[in-house]
Amino acid sequence: MMENINQRIEDLENSIKQLNADQGRTTETLNAVLAELQSLKTSLQKDAAAPQAEVPFVRRSTSFVPPVKKQVPASTTNARRDQLENLIGSNIINKIGILVTVVGVFIGAKYAIEKELISATTRIILGYGIAAILCVLAYRLKAKYIDYSAVLMSGSIAIMYFITYIAHSFYNLFPQPVAFGLMLFTTVFVVSMSIWYNRKIIALLGQVGAYAIPFLLSTGNENLPLLYGYLSIINIGLLFLSFKRDWKLIYEFAFGFSWFIFFASFLNAKNLAAEFSTNLIFLLVNFVIFYTAFLANKIIKKELYSLPEISILLINAVAFFLLGYYLINTSFDNKHYLTLFTLANALVHLVIGDRIRWLKLADESVTLFILGLGLAFFTLSIPIHFEGNTITVLWAVEAVFLCYTGLTKKRESYLILSIALLLLTLGSMLIDWKQDYAPDATISIATKSFLNANFLSSLFVCICFGVISSLSIKYAKIEQGLVKTILTVALPLAFILLTYCCIVQEIDLAWKVYMINHASESLNSFKLLSLQGFSIGYVSIWLWLNWQFFKEKHLSTILVIVGLYALFLAMIGGLTEIGILRDLYIQNKSANIMSMLGIRYGYFMLIAVLVLGVISNLKTFLPSANITKLIALVFNTTLLVLLCNEFIHWMDIGGYSNQYKLGLSIIFAVYALALVITGISKKLKHIRMGGIILFGITLCKVLFYDLSSLSTISKTIVLIVLGVIMLIASFLYNKFKDSIFGNEAETMVDKG
Repeated sequence: MMENINQRIEDLENSIKQLNADQGRTTETLNAVLAELQSLKTSLQKDAAAPQAEVPFVRRSTSFVPPVKKQVPASTTNARRDQLENLIGSNIINKIGILVTVVGVFIGAKYAIEKELISATTRIILGYGIAAILCVLAYRLKAKYIDYSAVLMSGSIAIMYFITYIAHSFYNLFPQPVAFGLMLFTTVFVVSMSIWYNRKIIALLGQVGAYAIPFLLSTGNENLPLLYGYLSIINIGLLFLSFKRDWKLIYEFAFGFSWFIFFASFLNAKNLAAEFSTNLIFLLVNFVIFYTAFLANKIIKKELYSLPEISILLINAVAFFLLGYYLINTSFDNKHYLTLFTLANALVHLVIGDRIRWLKLADESVTLFILGLGLAFFTLSIPIHFEGNTITVLWAVEAVFLCYTGLTKKRESYLILSIALLLLTLGSMLIDWKQDYAPDATISIATKSFLNANFLSSLFVCICFGVISSLSIKYAKIEQGLVKTILTVALPLAFILLTYCCIVQEIDLAWKVYMINHASESLNSFKLLSLQGFSIGYVSIWLWLNWQFFKEKHLSTILVIVGLYALFLAMIGGLTEIGILRDLYIQNKSANIMSMLGIRYGYFMLIAVLVLGVISNLKTFLPSANITKLIALVFNTTLLVLLCNEFIHWMDIGGYSNQYKLGLSIIFAVYALALVITGISKKLKHIRMGGIILFGITLCKVLFYDLSSLSTISKTIVLIVLGVIMLIASFLYNKFKDSIFGNEAETMVDKG
């Protein structure tokens, strides 16, 4: 049975293959016939006005089925239109309608107030009557039309808020306790109705109406304490509702409206100081309400905090601080009150953050954020109370504390705060420098260099940078990232640079103070040499410290680059200033020979130490063939420049001036010969090549510069000496070519 089925399947498959082959041949034949037919039609009708449409070829495809275009049933389209119509008619229109009704009541009441059309009591009774009618109507319709009923109920609530407010604020029909009691009752009613209906719209529309009252009925002479008390009652009820039903939108609306009203009323108030205590109390109440509601909601429900929610917490703290600062600043002239207010803000956040962390009431991000707020306000209190260098010092101390805490407790957020505070510290220190070290800064003869407040505070800040750098390297267990790079790379470099700038500026200041009452041509050269000498010594010290202790490759690279730049400046600028001092000594030999001439050898020693530091770091941290060549170039260039400078120096003192041609050319040639000899004896190709290049430079100098102004005898001497030296170099190459080139040289000679 199975064999028959398999045989039948095989026969059918063969039949399909045969039919496909036959169909392929048929299709090809059909296409050929159609092509011929089309060609004939085209030739007959080429003069016709409208050409015939082209007959398409039949393509070979046995399985292609044209897609059927979907037809959307007319009933579906009509259903969508019905849904849109239902949304507009049963939902959107009623909400707009109740808002229009409430606004109409507001405007009508205001008009009646201004024109005195009816008595005050009658107006209030009518207002409550309208609210009662809407409330009863909503109650009757709730069973069948719950959404529509909820809208009516919210409008009734908004009108009740409005009527209670104007009854007390404009007519004094209620004493303050009664007005607050009615508002409290209305708020409780809002909460209960929202829970009963389980509809957010009741709270939202009632909320909009309640917050709109102060603006719709504004006269410019509002009773601010009453207004703030009114807002506080509304907020307490709505925030309870937000927590009960988890309606975050209610909380966000209440938050935004409340702080906007506070800002508007504070900025437009004519005399805030008259009721300072009351305004501050209600400002504090508003802050506490939202702060408590926010934390309680998250702590009780154990929810994680999103970025928008953290932003609300931040805005709440900042808004309270700004308005409180403005209130205190306009009420008192004593800045100590502002300092105490700022510290109180810091203390509140620090205590709450610490309690939350200790009791583990919320996730860590919120705890750290609240603690960060406390530290931020503490940081802000420093520039409010202090001035000048004290701000910089205190910020630096706080940065050290934050960094130490972050490293020991493994809290990256503290490290980020520390970095931010270091940036503030740096900015403050730069401002201090601009005031004391700028070219147009006032300098007194009484100024004590290295013992003034600016230098001492700047030095202390530099020490703080160094401490943080040391701690970061010691506790280098931070995960790789931007924070670690800043603390272990950028910060140590900033410490080195800031310390250098701090001392250099003070050296410059010391010379400025000294030059006020001492006039001399040499003082400017001594000033520049002292600055360059310190720069060379400073870089040399760091090169040595890194070579012996730190052993950081990246730091070594940067220090070597800076060291080579300092060496270049020393060769160009420093030796030039030493030459100026020498010329001044020659012109006036009564000057002190040690101060005018002896300084050069101290400068040479600094250059030698710098070169040694650069070479040591290159050999230790960047070993390679190219680095070996760089070391040779740096060492020999420096030595040659110093030898030439020393030759010119003593020639000038001996009265043989203008030795830049003959004498220097001979020194160049002798030094080139020494390089060739060293290269041959040590088998160092780059040294030998350096000597050959120097021979070339010397020859060009002699031919194009020296011979132009030399006498015949001088030309003869120079050329003979140069030729002899070059012959000696060539002789040495020929004599030691076997040891230099080995078998390679012999092979090349044989082939020649």
